[in-house]
Amino acid sequence: MQIEDEVRKFITIELARDCGPVQNHESLLEAGVLDSLGVLALVAFIERRYEVAVTEDEMMPENFDSIEAIAGFIASRREPERV
Repeated sequence: MQIEDEVRKFITIELARDCGPVQNHESLLEAGVLDSLGVLALVAFIERRYEVAVTEDEMMPENFDSIEAIAGFIASRREPERV
């Protein structure tokens, strides 16, 4: 839950967007919380905060449409690589 809380805090404070009534599984794009510039700022935050490089191929709605999806994407990228 920590990642979800940090993402919500970033969106609320840094992007100055109220995502209070939006549940973790709801679409941030459909709710108007995130737009294309917001997604770019969010990606920069993720790369800086979690030391995760986000490729252009990974910048798709499935990874950034909801707080839950964003947290899942970050968690999956932070898992130790299997050899």
